[in-house]
This record gives sequence, structure tokens and C-alpha cells, in this order.
Amino acid sequence: MRKSKVLSFVLVAALAVTAIPINAFGTVNDEKNKLSDLQNQKQQAQDENNKLQKSKSDAQEYIQSVDKKLTNLATEMYKTNQKLSKTEDKISKTQKELNNAQVSINEQYEDMKLRIKYMYENGDTQMIDLIFNSKSITDFLNKAEYITELSQYDRDMLNKMKKTKEKIASAKSTLVTEKKNLQTIQAQQKSDQTKLTNLSESKQQELKNYEDLIAHNEATSDELEAEISAQEKRVASVEEQSKNQAAAEQASKAAAEKARREAAAKKQQAASSNSSTSNTSSNTGSNTTDTSNSGNSGSSGTVSGGGFTWPLPGHTTISSGYGYRGSEFHKGIDIPASAGTTIVAAGSGTVEWANYSTTAGNWIGINHGNGVYSVYMHMSALLVSAGTKVSAGQSIGLVGNTGASQGNHLHFAVRKNGAYVNPWDYLK
Repeated sequence: MRKSKVLSFVLVAALAVTAIPINAFGTVNDEKNKLSDLQNQKQQAQDENNKLQKSKSDAQEYIQSVDKKLTNLATEMYKTNQKLSKTEDKISKTQKELNNAQVSINEQYEDMKLRIKYMYENGDTQMIDLIFNSKSITDFLNKAEYITELSQYDRDMLNKMKKTKEKIASAKSTLVTEKKNLQTIQAQQKSDQTKLTNLSESKQQELKNYEDLIAHNEATSDELEAEISAQEKRVASVEEQSKNQAAAEQASKAAAEKARREAAAKKQQAASSNSSTSNTSSNTGSNTTDTSNSGNSGSSGTVSGGGFTWPLPGHTTISSGYGYRGSEFHKGIDIPASAGTTIVAAGSGTVEWANYSTTAGNWIGINHGNGVYSVYMHMSALLVSAGTKVSAGQSIGLVGNTGASQGNHLHFAVRKNGAYVNPWDYLK
């Protein structure tokens, strides 16, 4: 009788039609994509660092060129200061010469004025004395010529001194102009020096910024390298889990197919007996009903010793069971209920996942230890978060229709060592 119930349940599960997501834990490709993303991020960080290193090198070369210009400019400024100092000395010396020339002119002019005044005041008497005191006409002419030459000498000396003064004044004017030019050059050199100094300081700050960014990128690369190493291990682990899951699923499919064939053979054998056809059909229908009732009551229906609490108290109808639905293998059981109905933890454990996906909608995975996980999908709300420790019967979520779902219901499933198994083996 119990064997008939098992066969009937397998047939019901194989004919169920409600679609649910078959992998809420991610795929090997998902993990490989994450690894690829991390590797791309690391490559981008390395490429950025190469650009920063190039910019740093360019900044260093530019700073060197600015330093060279500053050195050359300092040399030119020193030469300009030397020229300016010499020019100022020349101007000072020329000014003294100009002052002395003016003194000489003034003295010569005063002497000449005295002689002219004397000759003017004593002109006739002087001439009479000159005539009577001359020994001869020749002596007279010589003395008269001397007086004339003396007057001419005064005029010549005065003109000569004036020309000397003019020459000195011209030299001073030239030196003053040269000084102004040197001062203009000096001012421009100081301005250039200030600009180059500011530019050098700016480039020094830019260089420091590059060094800081390079250090940051190197630290980021190290972190990404550590993440890549961890993700590579994760990929290897998921690949191993995938292989184990595939093997477990293959075994489950084989068992379900075997059960289906046995049920078909038994049905055919019963039909071949004319005397017991009616009784056999009646018994088969009774067994199917018992399986449904067993599922509705939350008992295992197939295996004794299950330890999980019924996850949706008060709602025992099964709209889609565990097993084949046409060509698709359904990896859990669907329990319909109104939106907002409370879902409880089937057993004590730690919430490993409390996420959303496009297929599972809002879903929770609880780790019960020893490789056993219970899974709850399509919830309208999550009442716990990852890392929460829960006890059997504790509220964890509300019934909903999120993800790839057709109507409000709870999809309940059990995983053992990475592969989905028959949840009835764990339900009380």
C-alpha cells in the first residue's frame, strides 16, 4: 500500500504544470563572469597606473626643464645686477667730473670777467702806459698782441670747458639711459623668476598628486588580486558543486523514471486481470488521494524520520509536486496561499541568503548544517536578513508572487550537498 502511494505521488509530480526557477544559487557562468569582471577591473587599474606613471615621468621632465631655466635665469640676473652696479658707479663718477667741470668753468669765467672789467676801467691809461713804456715800436706791438692773445685765451678756455661739460653731460645721459634699460631687464627677469618658481611649485604638487594616485591604484590592484584569488577558488567550488548537483539530479531523474515505469507496469498488469480491474483502479485512486492528503498534512508521505516543520501552517494543498512535469524536472513543491500569509522556517539554522532574483523573486536559503539547506521562493516580503539565526517555526517571510511565478504561492525546496533532493524526505 505504501509503495502504491509513492508511485502515485511520482506520477502526480510528473504531470504538474506550474513553472518555477530551477537555480536560485547562481551558476558557474555567474561566478566566472564575476571573476572576469574582477580581472577587467584589475586590468583597468593597471592601465590607469601606466598612464599615471607616464604623466608622472612627463611632470618630472617638465620640472627639470623649469629648474634649468631658473638656473640660467639666476645667472643672467647676476650678470644684470653686476652691469647695473658698474653703470651706477660710472654715473656717480661722471657726475663728479661734471661737477668739477662746472667749477672750472665758473672759475675761468670769473677770472675772465675780472680781466675784462680791469681792461674796461683802465683801457686808455693802460694804452698810454704801454706806448711810453715800450722801448720800441716792436716792443709796443708785442705787448699789444699779448693783451689781445690773453683775451682770446680766455674765450678759448671758456669754450673748451663748455664743450667738456657738454661731453660729460652726454656721457651721463647715456649712462642713465643704460641704467634704466638694465632696471627694465632686471624687473622682467624677476617677473620671469616668479612665474617659473610658481610653475615649478605647481608641477611639484601635480607630481605629488600623481604619486598619491599611483599608490592608491597599486593598493587597489593588490585588493583586486586578493579578490581574484578568492573568486577563482569560488569558481572551482561552484564548478564542483555543479558537477555534484548534476550527478544528483541525474540520479533523481533516473529514480523518478524508474518509479514511473514501475507504476506503468503495475497499472498494465492490473488492467490485464479481468476479475480485479475495477478493484485495482479503485485502489490506485485511493492511493493518489492518500498521497495528496499526506502532502497536505505536512507529513513526509515517503520517508519516515523527517525533521522539518511544515513551512506554511494551515495551508496543505500542493499545486505542483517534486519530480517531472512533462520534460521539466520540478525541484521542490508549490504550496498555494493568499498573499501576505506567514511563512515559517522549516528548521533551526542560519539564514545564508535573503535576496531577490528575476527567477526566484524574494527568496531565502537557510543553512541547517551537514550540507542541508531549505529554500523558500516568490515571497512578497522578507522578514529576516542574511546572517540571522532562526528556529523552527519562526516567521521568515510572507507569501507572494514575485519573480517567475504564476499566482501567489510558496515554492519550498531542499538542497543536500549542493543538489536539490526530495523535500518529502525531510518534512515530518
